[in-house]
Amino acid sequence: MVLFAATFLIIPPAHADGTVIRIVDKPHLNFEGKFRDNELAVTLLPNGKLGKLIYGINSAHTTFIIDAALIDEITAMAQGYTFEGKEDLGGKKSAQNWLFRLKITTSNNKVVALPYGNPDEKLLKLVAPSELQYYLKYAQARLESNLGRLVDAETGWVSGRSYLIDQYISGYSDNRRLLTGLSTITSSEEVTDLRARLAIVMNPLLDKEDRAYFSYSEKGAVDVLSSRLKVISGRYQITSSSAKLPITLVNNLDTISVVNISFIPMNSRIHIENINNVSIAAKSRQQILVPVDVVAPGNTLVLAQFTNSKGRLVGKVSKLNITSTVIDPRVAWFTTGAAVLLFLGAVTQSVRRIRKSRV
Repeated sequence: MVLFAATFLIIPPAHADGTVIRIVDKPHLNFEGKFRDNELAVTLLPNGKLGKLIYGINSAHTTFIIDAALIDEITAMAQGYTFEGKEDLGGKKSAQNWLFRLKITTSNNKVVALPYGNPDEKLLKLVAPSELQYYLKYAQARLESNLGRLVDAETGWVSGRSYLIDQYISGYSDNRRLLTGLSTITSSEEVTDLRARLAIVMNPLLDKEDRAYFSYSEKGAVDVLSSRLKVISGRYQITSSSAKLPITLVNNLDTISVVNISFIPMNSRIHIENINNVSIAAKSRQQILVPVDVVAPGNTLVLAQFTNSKGRLVGKVSKLNITSTVIDPRVAWFTTGAAVLLFLGAVTQSVRRIRKSRV
């Protein structure tokens, strides 16, 4: 799991001395972990856009402004990758050489981590101001891990504007809330990493087509990840006034999760209890028995969802369709009693009519 540094610096860019070199680019790795294009391999060559920024640079008075998300992509290339189904050994070697040179070039210079993914800070402050610090801390931790040294993390360095349309901003907000909620019930790196990567959709270097592509890729990744920790939807038949439903919980994440489960019936035909403090082992399924009392026969839709320690609903909603074919004994007693009274009333009315007819 990525460990965040305890503190990070927020120093105005005006305080930088000497030359400033910005190492940023648009994202090339989609949310499925595949390279969308192979442009990055070319830019890393000594005469490429990113290669020119570090090859031949020997100044000891340079400030390097770096997007850690870009370094993560280059690190993924250096570990070996495929493009269009073919392994690219040349690109792998270019990435390895570039990273080696980056470490040497920056070793005696100041390094500043941008918010992860190089998001438009102005837009981010409007959409999700609390995430700015998260992206800074995450970027600092990732960059320190890749460079093997301490770095600063500062705001105010992002250049350019993102023109993310309202549709994609709304999608980003929904995805962020979902992952932020999940992060309160699991410490999984999968959730932590994806939450940070959401920022790339606000990278100012993306064009209109790129913004659409990564916004849809982001949604797909969040949907897949959220399905790994959930209550399994299902249909149930109840034939007694009280029963225990076998509810299945899934945790396909890489860490144990401790959850509470909220059950919300959409009508009053049944009463179902919430369940607290259930531990689900990593990469496992677990079945729990949930008490249910039938009040009246019929169909009931129950919404099942995890809650965190503060009672906040998190994750996606699952649907339990319950059909009950019995009546609670108390209801049966009441309805039977009512039927008896109606019968006695009818008998009394009949006796009165007979007496009146004889008079």
